[in-house]
Amino acid sequence: MADEKSKLLTKVSPLIEGQVPDFIQADHPIFVKFLKQYYKFMEAGQVTYEVINNYVRYETTTTAYVLDEKDGDRILTEDTQQFTNGDIITGDTSGATATILVEDSRNLKLYISSQQKFITNETFTGANGAQGKLINYRANPVQNIQQLLEYADVDNTIFDFLDQMRAALMTSIPESLATSVSKRKLLKNIKDLYAAKGTREGHELFFRILLGEEANIFYPTEHMLRVSNGDWRTETTLRCSGFSGVSGDEIINQKITAQTSGATAIVNDAITFQEGTQSVTELELAEITGTFQDGETITANSTVRDVDVSFTVEAILSSASLSNAGILHTDTEPVEIENLGNDKAELVVSGITSGSVSEVIVDDAGSGYEVGDVLTFTTSESDTKTAAGFVSVVGGGIQLETGTLDDSEVTSDVIIIENGTTASEETFNIVLNKTDVDGANANDDIILDGTKETSSNTGFS
Repeated sequence: MADEKSKLLTKVSPLIEGQVPDFIQADHPIFVKFLKQYYKFMEAGQVTYEVINNYVRYETTTTAYVLDEKDGDRILTEDTQQFTNGDIITGDTSGATATILVEDSRNLKLYISSQQKFITNETFTGANGAQGKLINYRANPVQNIQQLLEYADVDNTIFDFLDQMRAALMTSIPESLATSVSKRKLLKNIKDLYAAKGTREGHELFFRILLGEEANIFYPTEHMLRVSNGDWRTETTLRCSGFSGVSGDEIINQKITAQTSGATAIVNDAITFQEGTQSVTELELAEITGTFQDGETITANSTVRDVDVSFTVEAILSSASLSNAGILHTDTEPVEIENLGNDKAELVVSGITSGSVSEVIVDDAGSGYEVGDVLTFTTSESDTKTAAGFVSVVGGGIQLETGTLDDSEVTSDVIIIENGTTASEETFNIVLNKTDVDGANANDDIILDGTKETSSNTGFS
């Protein structure tokens, strides 16, 4: 309704032809037309604007434009347009629209259909792309007479009158406000702002109006250290599962009684949640007498149905310790556990540590190794240190001699070193004392035909 009042709807110009006598319409049609256009002029609002269009100018000190030889209008550059009669203009900030009735670009004025929502100094754009900056809007005389009292309404007055209202009602508030703040809406709600002055809401409103920021305000009492104000009470909870159709909310502020141990307590609060597929109720207790037992039944009177309802007490896992941490786990891996607490507890690996190599098993021994050869280990794991080792025994043991000269059988048994034994084989040479009767060629080495069955390494001494 406010938008309708900002426009002139009850116009006189459409009624002229019906109000003029028939003989005047017949004998003086031009006069009737003049009379109708006169009232249209009286019903039109006047916009004074600054031109944004680029006209072709002479390069002279005095401002002069190139005119069209035919009608004398200024010639625009190719990238701009000019306002024309019948064009619809729209305010870029206010969104208000109006129709151009008469275009007077020479005097930088437009006569438009009434529209009081235009904002001073805003840019308005025509349907053909022409633009101008609104300097002043003057309402038409007919509308001023018909809607004189409407100018006292913030929603319907012209924008220039808002400054007068601001000077009267918002003296302490600066004229420059945040971009998103509407002066009309602020004037309408200024009473609420003054009523909230000094409160948290009032301060937050001022920050939004002046700076366009959301303020986070708190009072010093929210972070104050008070002597002997600590709450040292500890909550005692009882975890249980309700019978079919029973809810923990039914027994709040009721007395519960254990059927086996005889323990009693008052329920201060109840919380129900899911553990796996089972619903579990946790009761906050006060005025506890006796000790509740795992697996026993407790009863209380329902505040909803006025009947006794039952629950089964379940154990609560408060802590656990590991006797054997195990190996080969990964971080955050869930570990299955059995018969712990209420059988619903879950164990999750929260971290792993580094270990050591306790045993090495060789899948493929390979061939060609010699005692003392350095072994190189490779791994693709980034957090694993590279191991080091060397060959201490070739073949895994010391082979027995083949037997005496008259033995026909050759044995292949070996002496096996016990597990855990660290051993290595030292290289040595067998040296002859003498090679001749007279002691010549003493200290010569024995040259081997081969060190293996395949006669490899021939020539070793």
